[in-house]
Amino acid sequence: MCGPACRRNCATCGLRPEPECSKGPEKMPKYENHDEYIADHDAPIAALLTELRTFIHAELRGASEKMRYGVPVFLNRHNVPVLYLFGSSDHVNFGFLRFDALSDPDAVLIGSGKPSKHIEIRPGNPIDHTLLRGFIAQCADLAA
Repeated sequence: MCGPACRRNCATCGLRPEPECSKGPEKMPKYENHDEYIADHDAPIAALLTELRTFIHAELRGASEKMRYGVPVFLNRHNVPVLYLFGSSDHVNFGFLRFDALSDPDAVLIGSGKPSKHIEIRPGNPIDHTLLRGFIAQCADLAA
């Protein structure tokens, strides 16, 4: 049976669902805005999503937000989608849509690179704001 994590994965990747998912991405819920997306998560993940959303707006001057690919996406002042947040059942992916344009000398970004890479953040663990701030600063001036 398709569970909450599978539902969110399908909506996020836009590709085929996990093998045990019987619903497929076309049946996944569509969120109208970031608030709806956050509210659909358990309290620890929702709190982390809210904290990271606030942090992004504080650090990425002139940022706007839209729902794209079924998840909250943040656009820089040039209207370029650069960041996203994905809430899983036990962590949040702080993702970078233009990871190929970022300097990552310590190779901290994880993922296949199709279509993005991310940093995994778990509730209760400290957030490395300095690390995130460095990546966000790089995203600020990315142009189309």
